[in-house]
Amino acid sequence: MTRTYRSVILLLVVVIIVGALVACGARPSAANQRMRLDLTSPASRGSVTEGETTVTGVVSEPSAKVTVNDVAVEVGSDGAFTHPVALAYGSNRIVVKATAEGFVESSRTVTITRNLTLEVTAPPDGLQISERRVTVSGVVSDPGATVHVAGFPVSVNPDGSFSHNLNLHYPATVISVVASIPDLDPISQLVSVEYTGVL
Repeated sequence: MTRTYRSVILLLVVVIIVGALVACGARPSAANQRMRLDLTSPASRGSVTEGETTVTGVVSEPSAKVTVNDVAVEVGSDGAFTHPVALAYGSNRIVVKATAEGFVESSRTVTITRNLTLEVTAPPDGLQISERRVTVSGVVSDPGATVHVAGFPVSVNPDGSFSHNLNLHYPATVISVVASIPDLDPISQLVSVEYTGVL
């Protein structure tokens, strides 16, 4: 049997096998298919002040089992899902995974940072005032924070707002406002006030 004749026979065998598979409706194994997993929120590497964020997304296989940080979440008939995640101060890593029989596992990871913020709304920096008392007010992003105005502790309202009346003893005063949370570096803001009255 010549080499050419053997090659022809082998080619015919391959054609017959492929034709038989097509006739039987054979398809590639779904085990090699990958589900599409998209996250619509939150944005990766974003910064927030809230203590909770909502993870939303959609998976191409509605029968998939989806977990967010190893917690199972419900998947709708359209593949959409949503799940709240508590955030600690600093960097938070959120891992979303989707698994389904016959599919390769899909996963997405986002990192979101929670920050403490402080805004002094009054008085404006550089204010000139003829009265010996000034009202210092502002807002802190976490109502559980401790706030000091010129060293004096002040009460923080449930919405994070605060206010404190401060006596002025010098022609020029720099007022320090500090907000702090346990295990977190305090943040501060300075405001200067000039007293134009008679001491």
